[in-house]
Amino acid sequence: MTQVEFYIIEDDKPKSAFRRSIALIQNAYSQKKRIFIHTGSRRDAEHIDELLWTQEPSSFLPHLMSGEADGINPPIEIGYGQLPNVRPDVLINLSDNVPEFHGQFEKVIEFAHGDDEQKEKARARFKFYRDRGYPLKHFNLNN
Repeated sequence: MTQVEFYIIEDDKPKSAFRRSIALIQNAYSQKKRIFIHTGSRRDAEHIDELLWTQEPSSFLPHLMSGEADGINPPIEIGYGQLPNVRPDVLINLSDNVPEFHGQFEKVIEFAHGDDEQKEKARARFKFYRDRGYPLKHFNLNN
């Protein structure tokens, strides 16, 4: 069964989860996991794409936006509503909603952060997973 991890960030900046997700992406990549990063819009997908390109050259994370290059399936794919091109191991959800395809992953990573509205959306996602019996863990990234 898919394991779900929630990362709590005490930061009300809109893109704080994007910046904090990089270390989790690096960790999953170092474990040779295939990763799908799901965002809520093309603009958000382009934002995480830019963040991944601006990492230190020694920590290069091979990735592509979904549909960018036919036949090329890097270990990290970024989408904003599309299904992953290959079956990845880890879903990094940077959108406000639970993607319909969440159950095909070994692990789903979610974030709780932002203003009250964002935190309420995170609570709704947590409740969604809990009510369906998914194993849940949570971590505070502020410590």
